[in-house]
Amino acid sequence: MELQKDLVSVIMSNYNTDEEYLRASIESVLNQTYENFEFIIIDDCSTNNSVEIIESYRDSRIRLIKNKENLGLTKSLNVALKVARGEYIARMDADDVCLPQRFEKQVLFLSQNPEYIVCGTAAEFVGVWQKYNSQKVIFRKIPEKEEYRIRLLFENNPNIVHISAMFNATIMRSFNIEYNENYKYAQDYRMWVSCCEVAECANLEDVLMQITVREGTISTSKREEQEECVIRIIQEQLDKLHICLDEETVRIHRGLLKQRKEYTLNIKKWIKKLISQNRIYNVYNQKILEKLLWEKWAEISYFGLASQKNPIEMLKIFINIPIMYIPVLFRIKKHRKNK
Repeated sequence: MELQKDLVSVIMSNYNTDEEYLRASIESVLNQTYENFEFIIIDDCSTNNSVEIIESYRDSRIRLIKNKENLGLTKSLNVALKVARGEYIARMDADDVCLPQRFEKQVLFLSQNPEYIVCGTAAEFVGVWQKYNSQKVIFRKIPEKEEYRIRLLFENNPNIVHISAMFNATIMRSFNIEYNENYKYAQDYRMWVSCCEVAECANLEDVLMQITVREGTISTSKREEQEECVIRIIQEQLDKLHICLDEETVRIHRGLLKQRKEYTLNIKKWIKKLISQNRIYNVYNQKILEKLLWEKWAEISYFGLASQKNPIEMLKIFINIPIMYIPVLFRIKKHRKNK
């Protein structure tokens, strides 16, 4: 099969993963229909029997690297990137499972679309996920590069499920793209910001990953640290517009990001500032930026309208929406009704 000629470097970092999950993850890689890969596993100073488990697999495609000290996920992934030899690089986590045709389908897409730097897939959550979220399968269509750049200015949702990602290594090496080691968390969000600066990104609709959610994996303290990293990544992007976040503007910007239901004129002022600063510094496509931000405002206003029973307050909300985006309210209403 001609497709098999391109080497895939699978990169995984492991730290004290339970045997059940580690074996399932490794075997899901070894059982891929696409067989031309090297499997780089970085053991980050595990104190359990992880190394013995990995070494029990007598497959020449496995390359086990043992860190001399605990580096954490971001730095460990960069260790793997530095030794990766493949034309494509596939992410994998030590407690998740990829379906048999994952590599085959992603290599096919990237080989046919060399202008794309990354290709993710839809993913299915298994385990205790339903305790935290009713959504079982996650998939989002990735917009074209310029729109995606703008969306990442205020959206850090997993448009690409990190562990489903396969990268075009040639493009990554050309632009020296790797994981930003300033970020212990949200390193995927920072990676997408880097990727969409230089090339297109995509998601396959096929469910090719299973993500295991276990008790205790959702930590409040980690969420707080992750949020801090997200804010810093947003600030990096806003630096190009010469805008500095403070405590108040973080709240307003996150109001955009989280689509808060409360109506606030501060968000409209913030949108106007983003638009005016971009007009000066020309960082993003002005037309697309204005369209996305005002549509976001229209959606926030829809929630404001839905919560207002006072006709005068409803009129104030309509007045503060640019006329061309008022029809968006009706599209949102129709979409919500059909859900």
